[in-house]
Amino acid sequence: MQGTTDADIEARRRRARRTALIAGGFALAVFLLSIVQMLKV
Repeated sequence: MQGTTDADIEARRRRARRTALIAGGFALAVFLLSIVQMLKV
């Protein structure tokens, strides 16, 4: 099992960064929504 070429590592790192960005954006959206809900009530 060998998947440690530079291209593989680069692709995996890029995919991980995109996943982190999506997760961070989702968390931020939920956070903002909760704040808006609190202000409305």
